[in-house]
Amino acid sequence: MIPVLIALAAGGWAAWSIYQFMPVEKSVYSARLSRVMAQETVEELPFWRAALLPFSALAQRLFPDAVMGVGRYLYWAQIGGKWLGWSEVEFWGLRLAVIVIGFAVGLLAGGGDMMIAAGVPGIALFWLNSRLTGPAKRAMRRVERELPEASQMMAMLVGSGKPLVEALRIIGGGKWLLAEWVRRAMAARPTTQPLLATARGERGFLREEAERSGLPALVSFAVQLDLLNAAGTGADILLASVAESVAADYRARLDQEAEKIGDKMIMPMMIFYFIPYLAGLLGPIILGNASVFLGR
Repeated sequence: MIPVLIALAAGGWAAWSIYQFMPVEKSVYSARLSRVMAQETVEELPFWRAALLPFSALAQRLFPDAVMGVGRYLYWAQIGGKWLGWSEVEFWGLRLAVIVIGFAVGLLAGGGDMMIAAGVPGIALFWLNSRLTGPAKRAMRRVERELPEASQMMAMLVGSGKPLVEALRIIGGGKWLLAEWVRRAMAARPTTQPLLATARGERGFLREEAERSGLPALVSFAVQLDLLNAAGTGADILLASVAESVAADYRARLDQEAEKIGDKMIMPMMIFYFIPYLAGLLGPIILGNASVFLGR
């Protein structure tokens, strides 16, 4: 057991040493410097998160595409109030740390059994991923539910004579989760970029933020708001039809999800109903035949 732990420690040290000598693009340091200069106060990380920095750097080197793939779930988990302050690289560093620590714990607990050593990090990774994807999916579903109502409210506000941007600000003042997303988009908007597209061809920041979120319904809504704001006339009439189309799209997605429930229930029914039913039906017969065979 001791030689295995020594080999793991030596392998980690060798990987970190190799990483230190690998060339790093200048843009990486420039982006890091810009982020540091943009912050007025530097938040001090807890010790356990600071200990993940070597794992985060290694994950960024080994899995650059996979690191960015977790961004959508992390984005929505943070909108829902979870995993605040975490980045994609830090979360993948946490995954690597869970794998290494889980493997070592599995070796110690299983007495060197490789099946147990591989199973412990697998279970830990499943739990960790569920802690990210669960809140993110709940936040996405909640925003999709709130989007039709927000569209109708915007249509009423614009119909009463308020501009689109002002209507968005009123929407952002609510207590729903979509309002939180609107507030974050407004707070993150650069001062040189408009919130919605203009007739001069300027790209709206709300659409960019919607594309960053990866939620198709939100992207479609932001695109239509851009088109209405760029048109400048007839927004009150067109926005009413936009609200109807958003509500229709949401109902269509609900119908699709309802159709998929049957397929999703096949495996649970096989495991928790059909297999126990067969076991209860055939079990006595098999045991009876086995007793007769053994009695001979």
